[in-house]
Amino acid sequence: MKEKRILLKDIALKSGLTINTVSRALKDKDDISEKTKSYVKALALEMGYIPDAVASSLRSGFTNTIGIVFDNINNPYFMMMTDLVYQELQRMGYDLMIYTNSGDHAKLDIDAFQKMVARRIDGIITFLKPTEDVVKLSKMNQIPIVVLGREGDDVDVDSVYTDDCEGGRALAKHLYEKGYKNVAYIGAPKDIMTSLKRFEGFSKFFKEKHIDIPKDNVIFLEHGRVALKPIVDALLKKEIDAIFCFNDTMAYEVIDYVIKNGYRVPEDIAICGYDNLEEYLHIPVMLTTVDTDKRELVRKAIQILSDRLKAFDQPIQTMVNASKVVVRKTT
Repeated sequence: MKEKRILLKDIALKSGLTINTVSRALKDKDDISEKTKSYVKALALEMGYIPDAVASSLRSGFTNTIGIVFDNINNPYFMMMTDLVYQELQRMGYDLMIYTNSGDHAKLDIDAFQKMVARRIDGIITFLKPTEDVVKLSKMNQIPIVVLGREGDDVDVDSVYTDDCEGGRALAKHLYEKGYKNVAYIGAPKDIMTSLKRFEGFSKFFKEKHIDIPKDNVIFLEHGRVALKPIVDALLKKEIDAIFCFNDTMAYEVIDYVIKNGYRVPEDIAICGYDNLEEYLHIPVMLTTVDTDKRELVRKAIQILSDRLKAFDQPIQTMVNASKVVVRKTT
């Protein structure tokens, strides 16, 4: 049978101190002597005391915990960004709670939102756009939401993202100057605005150079469809000379497949991605990609979240980062 939870009053009773003294000792308050703090902490550990964050939040109104949510735990980009968020939150005295939502349309839905708020988090940083119902509920309960990496101003929430259109355009310019003309794009599903924006900038540049990208050279994946093999097979038959992939993880998979089928990168076909994972992960691919200044994105997102925690009813903030091409050995 589970034993009852040890409370502050239990430690106070055993130590002969007041509940207030025990509480302040466990919080390292300056008005408690080091000797008393050491004694109380040792006794608390011996008795198996675990702080009740929910009870504390009921008293203060805050848990100093921020939730972060994304939809693909296998994507190293999310893990990398989450680590940067964690580092910045730690510096500001916040804890981080991670959630995943594997819905069909890359949205922060009402079910996921309610589960997060039930844990009494103070705010949310999300890589998924919230639904209208989530935005409405967040405003009613004054739970700040910041969308990271995607536009959020169209749904009336704060957001920090990269100029994806300019990123796609810059990559197109690089490929054009290298002599690549028969190009292709493999994108995320069409309801993900970042995917559309990256292709928009990419295709506009080539159009300005009087090069139309054939419709069959542009493929947007469907939700739940992860097999790239048939897509790449079809593109290789068209003798394309360069593939722009929506992100780096997709590009790595494409590179692996074309090499196994006897093609050389970039001599036979150039491949590039987006996100610059190799800035933090030591992957021996040397992929040409687009950098988004991840640390700056995170810093801006947390600053906006902090601002709204202090004053919820302020105007919506939108911050857009510049992007730049990082040229490596795959183009």
